Amino acid sequence: MIITDIDLPNRFNKRLIAWSEQVDRPLPWRQEPDPYRIWLSEILLQQTRAETVVAYYNRFLEAFPSVQELSIAPIETVLKLWEGLGYYNRARNLHKTAGIVHTEYGGQFPETYEGLLSLPGIGPYTAAAIASFAFGRPHAVVDGNVIRVISRLTALQEPVDHPATRGILQQWADQLMGKSDPAIYNQAIMDFGALQCIPKNPDCARCPFSPDCTAYVLDLVSTLPLKRKKAPVTDRSFVFFIFYQQDTTWLTQRGDQDIWPQLYTFPFVEVSDISHRKRKPLLREQVHTWTGMNPQITLPQVPDLNQLLSHQRIHGFFLPILLPQDATIPVDWIAAQNGDFSTWALPRIIRTYIETIGLPH
Repeated sequence: MIITDIDLPNRFNKRLIAWSEQVDRPLPWRQEPDPYRIWLSEILLQQTRAETVVAYYNRFLEAFPSVQELSIAPIETVLKLWEGLGYYNRARNLHKTAGIVHTEYGGQFPETYEGLLSLPGIGPYTAAAIASFAFGRPHAVVDGNVIRVISRLTALQEPVDHPATRGILQQWADQLMGKSDPAIYNQAIMDFGALQCIPKNPDCARCPFSPDCTAYVLDLVSTLPLKRKKAPVTDRSFVFFIFYQQDTTWLTQRGDQDIWPQLYTFPFVEVSDISHRKRKPLLREQVHTWTGMNPQITLPQVPDLNQLLSHQRIHGFFLPILLPQDATIPVDWIAAQNGDFSTWALPRIIRTYIETIGLPH
């Protein structure tokens, strides 16, 4: 798709840069030339608001001032620092890429877009961001904010989350950037989407691009960008068993399959229907399978907790079970002492239970 108004990139750039010069957005990674810090911030910013990322960014840099230190850290430490951000595959790719940069590139990030794109967890947007901010390469970024700006400017009538449309958006982004300084331009258009051309109720009357914005002229701003229908959310019901003895509570580590890979949870089972979570024979049988016990089951009077994942809604029922001293403890269970869970990365639903309801004692 070619821009037919040949002067549009020039007008767009001048207005965009003039707008950005009036913006004060104090984020710690702005004007940052270090590719490690740029990469870290961009991975953290994926699917997360900038305001939330600041604290995580500072904690990661304190723990891992360089890519070398990140590469040799245990994955459990990385996951623990990541706790609360969700989408934990980002953290695993962060650790994996740090190892590759350290061992295969001598601790130096590739300077080309193609080289960056070859690293785990780095897609076209992140590669363009690092290439432009760290190395001055002329690659236009296309993130959610930029997509919103371009789709409204052009009144794009294709779903922006369709793979074919991403190519169209990239063409537009490259043409609009023109010969501008890549780092300045990319930062400015991302800021513009985050602060001015916002998803709902943007202040179009004060927008410097209103005369050129096709969506504004055609009164389509509120309907753009277009997206495909989301996949339906699946409901799943779990019973979490809180096995404890005096000051000890047991956890188990998840495998690499299904949800929460490599995180730590209370031992749990999935039930086919939420009503099954309080069926005492089923619960007693599960406890016996793990520990050899045949306990009396007392159902706690606490509410279920929920956690919404990308396409799954988890319903959690928590059942405390006091273990006698001679109980059989599965060898793969992990003892947490004195209610201290600071060592382990926990799913949000587990952390919420500990912080709001509390452990039995």
